[in-house]
Amino acid sequence: CRRREYWFLRAESSSSGDRATKAGDIKQFLTQRSVQTLIFVLGVGRDQITADWLEKWAGHDGLAKYHGLGGLHLNWDEYLTTLLRLPPEEVTVEFKRRGAGVGGWSKDNPYLQNHVYEYTEKIEPSRLAQRIINLRSDIAEEWIEDLALIPKENEEMWRSFFEKVRENGEDKVAHLQFPVFDKDFTDSNCGTSYRGGNYDLLKRFATLRAIQTFLMEKGGGKEGEISRDFLDRVFTVYGTDFEGDSHYGVDSKFIEALLDQAPKLVREQGSEDITMISPVSIAESVLGMRDEVARRWIDELQSVKDENTKLLTDYLMQSYST
Repeated sequence: CRRREYWFLRAESSSSGDRATKAGDIKQFLTQRSVQTLIFVLGVGRDQITADWLEKWAGHDGLAKYHGLGGLHLNWDEYLTTLLRLPPEEVTVEFKRRGAGVGGWSKDNPYLQNHVYEYTEKIEPSRLAQRIINLRSDIAEEWIEDLALIPKENEEMWRSFFEKVRENGEDKVAHLQFPVFDKDFTDSNCGTSYRGGNYDLLKRFATLRAIQTFLMEKGGGKEGEISRDFLDRVFTVYGTDFEGDSHYGVDSKFIEALLDQAPKLVREQGSEDITMISPVSIAESVLGMRDEVARRWIDELQSVKDENTKLLTDYLMQSYST
C-alpha cells in the first residue's frame, strides 16, 4: 500500500524552505538550539531587549520557548552568515514612570505624574552571530557525549517493557531509575543551559529519523510491506507529538504505544498466505536504527568546529576586503 506523505518524509527531498525541510539536518537543529540558548542567556543576563530582538529576527517570534524540531526558517549557514553581515541597529525603547497614585505614589503630587521616557539600545548582530557560533561548538561537544547514551536508553526501554510483561503491566522498579539530565536550565551546572531539553529532543529526533528509515526501506517482501504499513498506521495515531512544540518524552511514549499493540495475523485478499505482524520486532528494528542514527550524527558533529572556523574566517576576510 502507498505510504502517507508525512512532513518528515519530505525532509530530505524538499527544497521549499519550510520547517520540515530544516528538521532533516542535525546541524540545522544544532543551530536552532544554540540560538534558543543564547536568547535564554541574554534574558537571564537582564538584556531582554537584545533577547527579544534576536527572537523576532527573520520571523522567529516564539522560538524562545519552542520545544520541538525544525524551529529555524532559514538554513543554518544562511542564518549565521546573514546575521554576521548585518550592520548595527538602534532600537528605541519606551518605558513609563508610574505616578498619580499608582504604585504607592501620592496622587496629589504634581511632580509624580505618569511619564513616558525613551532611550535607544544598540544591537550588534555580528556579535550575536559570533556568540551563537561559539555555542554551536560547545553544544556539539555535549551532543557527541549525549548521543553515545542512546544505546543505554534503548536498554532501559526494554528493561521496562519486560518488567511490565512479568508484573502484569506494572514497572515496579521504575522509581529506582533516574533520568540522565533534569529539564532545561535546572541542570546548567553540568553543561549549557538547555542540556536536558536538548537531550530530550535528540531522542525525539533520532527516533523520528529511525521511523522514517523504516518506512522508506525497500525489500522484505510482503512481510516487510505489511510491517511498514502497520508502523505507518501506529504513527498516524500515536506519533502526532513528534511534530511542532510538544512535551518531554515523546520518543518513549511512542515506543511504549508501539509495544502495547497486539500481534496480528494478516491474510492478503485472494491468498492463503498468512503473515504475522510482531510489534516487538518492529520496535526492535526502530530502536536499532535509532542507534545507527545517533552514531552517524556523532560523526557529523565532529566537523562543527571546522565549519565555525570557516564561517568566521570568511566573514573576517570579507570585512577586511571592503
